[in-house]
Amino acid sequence: MNIKPIVLLLAICAAVSCKKDPFVQPPSNYQVFVDNEFSELKGRFAIFVSDQSTGELLAFRWIPGEDSIILQVPNSSPSDKFDCTILKVTTLTAPGSGVRDTTLTLTTYTNLPGDQQINLRDQVYQQGTNMTFNLTGFNTLDSVVVPDAYAILRPESFNNYEGEYYCYHSGKCWIRVLVDGDPFWRFVRFDNVNGSSLEANTLNTDIFVSILAPPLKLNFPFASDWEYKVDGVVDSLNLEFFPLSGQLVAPGSYIPIIDRVDVFEPVNNDLFDPNRPYSSLRLQTRGTEPDAGGYTYISDHFYGSIPAALPIPNFDVEETLLADKRLIAVNCVGDFDLLAFSRNRGNPDTHLHINWEVITKPNPGLLSYRLPDVPVELGSLYPPLKAYDFSGGVKARADAYDSSISYETILKNHLAKDDVLWQAKAGYLGKEKSF
Repeated sequence: MNIKPIVLLLAICAAVSCKKDPFVQPPSNYQVFVDNEFSELKGRFAIFVSDQSTGELLAFRWIPGEDSIILQVPNSSPSDKFDCTILKVTTLTAPGSGVRDTTLTLTTYTNLPGDQQINLRDQVYQQGTNMTFNLTGFNTLDSVVVPDAYAILRPESFNNYEGEYYCYHSGKCWIRVLVDGDPFWRFVRFDNVNGSSLEANTLNTDIFVSILAPPLKLNFPFASDWEYKVDGVVDSLNLEFFPLSGQLVAPGSYIPIIDRVDVFEPVNNDLFDPNRPYSSLRLQTRGTEPDAGGYTYISDHFYGSIPAALPIPNFDVEETLLADKRLIAVNCVGDFDLLAFSRNRGNPDTHLHINWEVITKPNPGLLSYRLPDVPVELGSLYPPLKAYDFSGGVKARADAYDSSISYETILKNHLAKDDVLWQAKAGYLGKEKSF
């Protein structure tokens, strides 16, 4: 038997079977990575990418709840820069009414490089605890304050001095009282608070510790209905703070006009370290200058002690004309690090509320931006969004930081949401105007 032809045939077959197609490199495109930590019950999210010059839609995707996605722009390059918009849809149903209120919150990041990591996560680190107690051991109760708490039931004679307060905290709460005409506040504190409720039971004010140190004076730049928050920084890494603000004002109630407040520190006594249990203070303030042409002042800083004066913005945003509902424009004055525009839609007669914010890099002089095209998928669901049906006016905010921080770094902090305290660490100061 002649085996040569057989061997030759087998060799040819082996050669053919081993031959592979040449490797084809997949196309490399502009892409962003999104990690969504919210469930669908807390909000529905979408992302779309647009051409920064024309507003043309380049890519769109819904983002599943508690999932991650990669959004790619076809026929693009990793070195391209586009505008990226994140949409959050939240829907609430008024109890017993069957009426659904829908809120669309859109944030557009302009000129965004590719390969960005975007994290959608809840940055609220404080707990909410319902604290109940009963006060005894006095003849007259002159005042009671629970810092960073809403009063649900105030202790008074007709309710046997029972109190109920809803507290926001990170593990520590305290109560301070004035009794029997004594000019010094007395206090009691609760550590390791964890849970939705705290029953403090009967508290005898005779064993409360007196605050003998004078209060710290916090002065504001102008008289207004200021919102402020003072926290002693116990452990910033673990987000542990001691609340030093006043009591929270219930929505709809009278808000006093103030230009200064007293901040009480329950220190230098047996229950506290003589050098304070916290190393520094975090101070957050927000207030609107009421005069014509006024502005909203916003700041967030760490301080070693209460400052004698808060920083004053040396920058500004000035009004210019709008050509149509999609165009936003302001004049930038002075040096600041980030510019945010927003347009809104919402009134008591509608059940669709829209807030569209644009975050961009400022430059001296006139800066304008035209909102990108609305994806068909969103326009069919929300026709007012597709029609750019906003209420009149534009809100513009200029953000500046004490530390040397680039716009690109600021943007990454906004997108990554890795550090709740990054603005305070950088020394944030904002000036917001409505036109």
